[in-house]
Amino acid sequence: MRSPNVAFFPRPPQTDVGYRGPMKGLLLIPALNEEFSIGQVVRGAKTRIPDILVVDDGSSDATQTAAASAGAIVLRLETNMGKGEALKVGFRYALAHNCDWVVTMDGDGQHDPQDLDNFLPLLGRYDLLLGNRMEDEARVPLLRRAANLCSSRIVSVLCGQRIFDSQTGFRSYKAAVLRQVSLNGSHYDLETEVIIKAARQGFRIGHCRIKTIYGREVSRFKNVRDSLRFLRVAVKSLLALVSSEGLPAVPEENGNSRVIRS
Repeated sequence: MRSPNVAFFPRPPQTDVGYRGPMKGLLLIPALNEEFSIGQVVRGAKTRIPDILVVDDGSSDATQTAAASAGAIVLRLETNMGKGEALKVGFRYALAHNCDWVVTMDGDGQHDPQDLDNFLPLLGRYDLLLGNRMEDEARVPLLRRAANLCSSRIVSVLCGQRIFDSQTGFRSYKAAVLRQVSLNGSHYDLETEVIIKAARQGFRIGHCRIKTIYGREVSRFKNVRDSLRFLRVAVKSLLALVSSEGLPAVPEENGNSRVIRS
């Protein structure tokens, strides 16, 4: 797949002037029309992760200006490509700058940068660390909660282990995951795809409780199209598993697995 056209705002120097040696970690924030929230997210996170990259997914507002003013490097896509494409652009940037890990957060204010205080100490334990909103599920709107619980159960079966919040955008990725797991999704389906593929390749997956913040932000999730994309990933993963390993095991709450019998 051809890489999307991108432009830096502001354009970074040709050398790594300004960096104190190679970056070891990066906060990646994909953003679409988040001019009113992105600055606060960047400023709140920058005291915890100094190197922040915002990938502006073709916004029509002042997202790039707000993010740059708050201290982030902004890489702007010329047109809206989808969250998955924005993430892949950021992942390539991180690997090119020799990052050991990448943390991702959303730019709409639903993720609290203070949760990084509990998140960052766990990076060494897991290859893929997922923020878990479901321990605070009472604050999640009913329809979102039901959809997340359903999708997380499906993903758990396909992974062979319990996944509590498969739709969370608050995550961390070890560089090895980004190098070894091939990603085809262009939208929210990428975040499902990477969990399933990482689990099946033996990477360590962990969970960290995060707060749930819902306000007046606009969800970018397109109910029908993104649900169909999720189902496509799930069906392809199931067919691949059945053809190679037989029917998968069903993870139980205690961490054990129960094999499906045909």
